Amino acid sequence: MSRKSIKYKFDNGRGQKLAATLDVPEGAPDFYGVFAPCFTCLKESHGAAKICRHMAELNIGMLRFDMTGLGESEGDFAETNFTTRVADIIAACEAVARDFAPPALLVGHSISGTAALAAAASVPSLQAIATVGAPADPAHIIDKFRRLNAITQKGNGMIDIMVTGQRVSFKESFIDDMLAQDVETATQAIDRRLFIFHAPHDNIVHADNAELILERAVKADAELIPLSEAGTHLFETRKEDAIFVAETLADWFRTHLR
Repeated sequence: MSRKSIKYKFDNGRGQKLAATLDVPEGAPDFYGVFAPCFTCLKESHGAAKICRHMAELNIGMLRFDMTGLGESEGDFAETNFTTRVADIIAACEAVARDFAPPALLVGHSISGTAALAAAASVPSLQAIATVGAPADPAHIIDKFRRLNAITQKGNGMIDIMVTGQRVSFKESFIDDMLAQDVETATQAIDRRLFIFHAPHDNIVHADNAELILERAVKADAELIPLSEAGTHLFETRKEDAIFVAETLADWFRTHLR
């Protein structure tokens, strides 16, 4: 099925415009969903673009967007944290609901998968949530950065963090915000379909995180779905894994869409 990509902007609820791409089929989509890219990833990242474009070919409308301060979006990324990431995701869902139709699906990649778990309760239209290579807790990220000595004090209340070889600046309060989150309780409260996609040999977020998310999701109709043995965290080498995620989600909605 043919598709098209449309540029779109929405307000993040804090007075800043976020840039987005809406991947849609040529005709009316069966439903709409939102895709939140990974930590410093843009809407054109491998995971976001490959999954959303294929979902549009399966007659699903998908919004992917740049978080505050990244890519074409307004704001200062150094001022953001996990709380603002959750707020950006909720704002994206509200924009889709306002301008198109209430979203039935929320997909979060990496730390945005963790944020999607936290945001789910604020988006009542969701029928399914999907995490892709997600940490079970934001604290996992901070612990890993500390183990790798990837956090450097800059002074003036700022820190630098090395993220996949790229130096990114944040306020020191970024760490406090990450450590203060209670995603465990949010995960336990989810009572909808929950897809937990994870590459078995993910070398950025260990697959143990997927098992912990599944263990916590006591109210959800939850399933852990491994990607291929060759799958990577960023989907940079295997389009097949992105297609698999898209088709798995589309297949479920074909029989469960209300």
